[in-house]
Amino acid sequence: MGAHDDLLGNDGLSELGLDLSGFADGLPGGFFVYEAGGDERILFANSQMAHIFGCDSVDEFLDLVGGSFMGVVYHEDRLRVEDSIWSQINAREVDHITHRDHVAYRIQAKDGSLHFMDEYGRLVRDTRRGDLFFVFVADVSNMAGLAPREQVKAARGQSSSLTDELTLLPSMKFYHQHAAEFLARAATAGTRMVDVYFDVDHFRVINYRLGYEAGDAVLRQVARILQESFPHGLLARFSDDHFVLITEREGLEDRLRIVHERASKVLSSMTIELKAGIYEFAPDDTFVAFAHDRAKVACASIKGRFDQYYRFYDEGLLVDETMRDYVLGHIEEAASKGWISNYYQPVVRVATGLTCGMEALSRWKDPDRGLLLPIQYVPFLEEARLVHLLDRCVVERACSDVKRTMRETGVAVPVSLNFSPSGLALLDVPSLMEEAVDRHDVPRDLIRVEITESSLTEDPDLLRSVIGRFHKKGFSVWMDDFGSGYSSLNLLKDYDFDVLKIDMEFLRGMEGNQKSRTIVHSIIKLSQSLGMQTLVEGVETEAQFEFLRTIGADKAQGYLFSKPIPYEDVVGDFFRRYPPETLS
Repeated sequence: MGAHDDLLGNDGLSELGLDLSGFADGLPGGFFVYEAGGDERILFANSQMAHIFGCDSVDEFLDLVGGSFMGVVYHEDRLRVEDSIWSQINAREVDHITHRDHVAYRIQAKDGSLHFMDEYGRLVRDTRRGDLFFVFVADVSNMAGLAPREQVKAARGQSSSLTDELTLLPSMKFYHQHAAEFLARAATAGTRMVDVYFDVDHFRVINYRLGYEAGDAVLRQVARILQESFPHGLLARFSDDHFVLITEREGLEDRLRIVHERASKVLSSMTIELKAGIYEFAPDDTFVAFAHDRAKVACASIKGRFDQYYRFYDEGLLVDETMRDYVLGHIEEAASKGWISNYYQPVVRVATGLTCGMEALSRWKDPDRGLLLPIQYVPFLEEARLVHLLDRCVVERACSDVKRTMRETGVAVPVSLNFSPSGLALLDVPSLMEEAVDRHDVPRDLIRVEITESSLTEDPDLLRSVIGRFHKKGFSVWMDDFGSGYSSLNLLKDYDFDVLKIDMEFLRGMEGNQKSRTIVHSIIKLSQSLGMQTLVEGVETEAQFEFLRTIGADKAQGYLFSKPIPYEDVVGDFFRRYPPETLS
């Protein structure tokens, strides 16, 4: 072997009880042996291994790869391959003799070309040499008739379903195949374990702002951060921007803090954050599906919050789950039996103090559980993609109440309705509203649509189309919570709105904050110069209302005037204090 005379060679293999003399070089693919620890030094390689790399001899091959297994693997795949191999080894039942792995990766040949390998390895315990990996690889790059993209998929062969193509992490299938065994080994060792569900909150903002290629690059970076932070855990990518991990409980908070800090630098936006939900396994607990669902619930509970990036599953979430099951099991009954009603929060014209509109907010009046607030059921309906059942009820009741107001008071008071991105995606809301106003004989300018600023980045193409259809059918469209995100000015440029609802956060502490007053004033002037009216929400004091009057705001809403109240209270006591204006 020349410069590599410390290789095992066929005689050395015989010493390990393996008589491969005259056999290894006749194998149809590459075969090599390397040390499982330390520098992972290659101790034996057959001539086919050299040929795969375009080398004339085994010595040349070893020089090319630096005599190490990690030199065999293409540099971009190394971390993933190491993690996958040891995850498989650790997950398998101990048989005191062998442990197997199956991975796919790329290599870079002597001429610089990339080839795709399918590898089967076996870990052998040897008292003289230490732990050794015996590896067989097959070059599956040059498959006749396959385009380059198809070659990539074919190169992963049988392991394709076990490896995520984008991040090269183990797949959901691999996780489910090995999680129980992984936990069983930990239980034998007395190690406390946790299931962690990761979600990149508001990930779609990246795709919207930077494009899908940039989004894919971010996911690969997040995957690498998780790999490096949890090298001995069972880590997999489930779908989209979701990752799952089984790892040791000890020191978890410190590792999560490091992950959060590193991920925050990659995501570089306060509106996009890596969230983690955690479920701690009980001793001898190997019910993986249960743990995964609980970790996911914990993660979902902190989405949209910027003061918390991880949460353990606890009794409070158990109560939430009970409510979730009830809501999803009874939403159709609630919709059909009239348990869903509207409360209304009035809107006042700043210049006159007259009522100029109402915002419809749903309430669930349950015969067994009493009055349910939106926070108790809307998130569950959105997650389950059933929120359109609620939207139908709100639209129908709003049109009915507008017609009733016209009939009983002689004036027409417009009503605005809120729709979530999932509701707009699941339901043809413009047509639904058109049918409802025609059925109740309500003028279309009396029903308005509110869309939150944050939702505009969820699916911009869909929302742009929907907004255009609302306008075409004669409905006014408002942007709700303007200023709550970080792309507001771009949204004013990209979308057509009739009214801007300014986020209540601008008004908090306004009396002692000149910057806050200046910002609100500037937004109002900008909106009016663009042909939009303004509505400032969250008005709580007379001083705030007077300030809005001095700077020319159009409309105001808040607890100074009224909290959301039943329809009867609006047309009764509220209309006596703030009479409705007559529409021209």
